[in-house]
Amino acid sequence: MNIFLPTETATESKQKWNRLAKENARYFVMTDYGEKIDEPTFRASGQKDYQMLIEQDELLRQRLQPFKTKKVLEIGCGIGRLTEFLADNFNEVFGIDISEEMIEHGKKRLANKNNVRLAATDGLTFPFPDSNFDLVFSFIVFQHMPDIAIIRRNLKEIGRVLKPNGLAKIQLRGLPTSKKNWFYGPAFARRDAEKLIVSLPLTIIKTEGENQRYFWLWLEKH
Repeated sequence: MNIFLPTETATESKQKWNRLAKENARYFVMTDYGEKIDEPTFRASGQKDYQMLIEQDELLRQRLQPFKTKKVLEIGCGIGRLTEFLADNFNEVFGIDISEEMIEHGKKRLANKNNVRLAATDGLTFPFPDSNFDLVFSFIVFQHMPDIAIIRRNLKEIGRVLKPNGLAKIQLRGLPTSKKNWFYGPAFARRDAEKLIVSLPLTIIKTEGENQRYFWLWLEKH
């Protein structure tokens, strides 16, 4: 791993993701199906992941049911792959992304979803008031944030916008990767995640996938 390569800034991340969105938005949101991924495959992948990661999550089911009364924020919504299915099951859904190109594409895809609001951000702050959401969710997003400081800023914002006793389910990178890769981001184990939330109003209530591709945190605002 070349540790001497410079760390990407939030502005550079925005520029990169706007470029990737123009090149092939569906592929760069979900690379598992190859560069020629079509809309039906893309949509089916979102439905499958929604069911596995939200609908079948026993902790979320126990704490947040009925979903239809809850307000959710998705960090890194891209063009709405998962947002679409959150909208079918939650009362209000807000999606944010660092890429304006992704957001504009997402608004077109989800134009028929009246309970969805999408917005581009600076990748560091959220345009919402304090104590606003029952759930904050993010998948295959934090793994692309280029450094620990940016990840910490996002976690601080999560702590701010969650309602008291609200939940966050966040996926981090669990295996190291090289800075030479376009998809670089720092990797974490549980002990590292504990350090990330020091002094924040968040408690880790569950982890899964440590030392694996997807390392999941369930957080509660105290």
